[in-house]
Amino acid sequence: MECGCLKDKVVNLIKLILGLIGKHKKLVGVVFIILVAVGLVGGKKFWHYAESSEFCGSCHEMDVHYDSFMSSKHHNEHVHSCHTCHIGPGLKGFLHAKLSDGAHDSFEHARKTYLTSVNSGLFIEIAEDSVSIINGNCARCHTNNEEFTKDKTHLECVSQSKRKGEDGSLKDFFCTDCHIGVVHPSWSADVFKVYAEKKIPPFGIFSENDCYACHRHATPKVVKEWTNSPHSKSGVSCLECHGDDHGRIVERGGRVLPSKCGECHVTMYNDFAQSNHYKGHVVAEIAGVAVSTKDAVMREDCRKCHMLGLNKSWDTGPGGSCEGCHPKHLFSRSNASEAKVCENCHIGGPDHAQLDMSDKSMHGKLFGRWEEEGNIKLRCQSCHSDPYSHHNFNRNVGLLSD
Repeated sequence: MECGCLKDKVVNLIKLILGLIGKHKKLVGVVFIILVAVGLVGGKKFWHYAESSEFCGSCHEMDVHYDSFMSSKHHNEHVHSCHTCHIGPGLKGFLHAKLSDGAHDSFEHARKTYLTSVNSGLFIEIAEDSVSIINGNCARCHTNNEEFTKDKTHLECVSQSKRKGEDGSLKDFFCTDCHIGVVHPSWSADVFKVYAEKKIPPFGIFSENDCYACHRHATPKVVKEWTNSPHSKSGVSCLECHGDDHGRIVERGGRVLPSKCGECHVTMYNDFAQSNHYKGHVVAEIAGVAVSTKDAVMREDCRKCHMLGLNKSWDTGPGGSCEGCHPKHLFSRSNASEAKVCENCHIGGPDHAQLDMSDKSMHGKLFGRWEEEGNIKLRCQSCHSDPYSHHNFNRNVGLLSD
């Protein structure tokens, strides 16, 4: 009974309102237009305000992020607000940022989840699915604005670089893997920068991201070489070759044993282990003991060439060196196959005439003429590597030894 009375009251009220509207159509129309105009103007102003950095910084937990952005080099005529970096292109990018990140952060703000007090340790962290959006904006901005792009090839190389996930699958390599702390503060990035500036090698166990973040300051050329290498495209990181113990890396001068390379490059490693480059030559016999070019007691100036088979005190395997021919971190096959790589050691001399590649030798004159013509017809590997198929370069020199 009560329900029926309430229903009748609602119906009567609606009829009353409709009746008043019918009697005062012009007044209602004017009021409606005013409300719509106020809504549009106010909505537009709020929309622009909501896209500003000031709106993002209006929440107290964003103070650190807002202040760091406003004082960074990224706050310039090209980067107008947080949206420039944090929102993807098009309507899809906008809706993702507002409905996913924005709605989530607003909800947590209302619950007071984020407390930036000293004891809470709770800070807003970017969502994992938003990292790729920021990376895309980095690439887009630094591609279109030449003022901020010193090396155009670097962006292309990074876009092809991969990293291995926990399940072994390859994932994209992001700008933020190296460039942490460029806008918002990062404790580790600040510490690594200090280490690099003071040239103090850190000791301890480090992660893959630590390598990138520190060496972008300490050895930026090395990082760029790695991003341009086959290793980066295959997801082979610093840790897989050098290990994660930086103390041992410093002790070894950053060198990587051929046995480590041989874990992947099995055929090349086995060929190299059978070559005279690795075994060396017996040059003397002292007290019945043969002394070869492989012995680490040689003179320092000899080691510059006779390094391919040298042992180190920390060698756990047979020793040797791949980097003597393959440029570090770039590991370019084409660079390693150039004649000048062989020429670094095969420079002739009284005791090395059979290895001479100097300007006065037959090989040297031939290469010199081809270089002038701009047409290298043959490389060392063309004769000594079947060609290019193995790393035992003395395999095809039987005629010279007979």
